[in-house]
Amino acid sequence: MTLLFLSGLALAFSGFAATSITMDRHHADIHGRGKEASPAVRMRLRTLGWIGLALSFMACIGASGWHIGPVLWCGVLSLAAWSVTLLLQYHPRKVMQGAWIGIPAAVITTALLLR
Repeated sequence: MTLLFLSGLALAFSGFAATSITMDRHHADIHGRGKEASPAVRMRLRTLGWIGLALSFMACIGASGWHIGPVLWCGVLSLAAWSVTLLLQYHPRKVMQGAWIGIPAAVITTALLLR
């Protein structure tokens, strides 16, 4: 496993976590019942989620090239989606803590891709 693969996995996890928190049920599970995210927060989280998924794609392409990279990305997306789904069911607050891993992963990915 390369560092880019792990960065892609962390970015995909963070992207799915950010987009899932925009849903009312998951937001209430994390922040307490009756709380809803404002439209500005929802748009920001959705945008950050899509950016995380796009950076995950770039990391997988950087790790395995254009021939295997998209296939690797599909596997990374599956693993990240299953992880977020299970954490949202059993430990919803851990999703927020785990989502912060994507920020340093994005910096590492960018540094390695531009090197």
